[in-house]
Amino acid sequence: MKILYITAEGFDTPNPNNQMAEVMIRDFLDKGHTVHLIQSHRKGVNPDIPPIFIGNKNFSYDTIIRKVVEKTRFVSRYLNDVHYAFLAMKCWRKIDDADVIYLQSNPTIIFPMILLKLFMPGVPIVYSIYDVFPGHAYDIGVIKSKLLFDILRIFQKPCYKMADAMIVQSKDMKEKVMREGANKKKIFTVPPWYDVQNTQEIAWEENEFVRKYSIKKGKFIVQFAGTIGYVFDYKAVLELAERLIDDEDIVVQIIGDGNTKEQFMKEANLRGLHNIKFYPLQPVKIVPDVYSECNVCIIPLKKGVIGNGVPSKAAILMACRRVIVSSVETESDYAKMFSEKNMGIAVDVTDYDGFAKAVRWLKNHPTEMEQMVENAFNYGKQHYSSKKSTAKIMRVFQISFLRKRTSRSYVRKTG
Repeated sequence: MKILYITAEGFDTPNPNNQMAEVMIRDFLDKGHTVHLIQSHRKGVNPDIPPIFIGNKNFSYDTIIRKVVEKTRFVSRYLNDVHYAFLAMKCWRKIDDADVIYLQSNPTIIFPMILLKLFMPGVPIVYSIYDVFPGHAYDIGVIKSKLLFDILRIFQKPCYKMADAMIVQSKDMKEKVMREGANKKKIFTVPPWYDVQNTQEIAWEENEFVRKYSIKKGKFIVQFAGTIGYVFDYKAVLELAERLIDDEDIVVQIIGDGNTKEQFMKEANLRGLHNIKFYPLQPVKIVPDVYSECNVCIIPLKKGVIGNGVPSKAAILMACRRVIVSSVETESDYAKMFSEKNMGIAVDVTDYDGFAKAVRWLKNHPTEMEQMVENAFNYGKQHYSSKKSTAKIMRVFQISFLRKRTSRSYVRKTG
């Protein structure tokens, strides 16, 4: 099968979903499928193409240079994405033998969706939804105008009808897009995945992150590693650290970069929270080392993130044998999973006392925490393995292809 993979992101710019994209493409190629990737180039932090794809005869790509527009400049960013959709069209119109299109979600998805329907009518579109837009942006405050939200929501709804299939990452997201009008029969749930080949717990003595920063044993390390952006609730971490400041054997580590890091560091300094230690973004290759260095990982998210999205890092943390404490909506399916499977703790987004209580409880109950670790590892292995998830995606491709071929409206582009 030839897969045309279109995304508005790029491997050059750090993104929490890049690891999953790399593993997914690798698994497709390993199974003998061909992939043509159309992506952007913005920050140039990483290579445009992961080294493992270089020289693979079944992999080809187009990279489009884009300017960097901050997320706070919503209108400018939106227009830039619209322009990108037309630039991408110049690339994908050269592909006349694709069997399926894997279209990655972005705020202006209506434009590539319409263009693909017009110029590639015979090729099924599998719409991969990482964030439900505009609900995601409105709920966390990036979009502040209710009128703008309503307009963008109207723009989004046709995409659910035009897509031949949709992939979401959780039950919460499935329910969300169904409420937005998506056909249940078109929606497939594929949980976020971790790389089974390269993700595992790294022993302290062999840990590259530990060596890099000469970290000493003895502290109970509570860690967040990832993008410090608009979905990340840094205020919850400030409240957590403030409640733990007298626990001298507990340290809070923040590892990564993002739009809100500067403000986060400023407020931590003003509050005198010396128990928060900041580190820069680390290379992707040592992500397992980073996660394996701590005792507990925290995932503090703003209200509205769960349902519109799902934290993909949870799968990797489970593979690295780490317990997760999440600050999220406790009524969500995501939160309930941790208590039902006894593999972590979820507290409400505003329950700062409960957040601190959960960390202290884990520190003081090592035996119970170890059982949670084992449960999380086994659950992750069963549900979040990359091989299982990419096989599910390929199955969606096959179903979409067969549905399109048997449809009365089937028209295959030729020549």
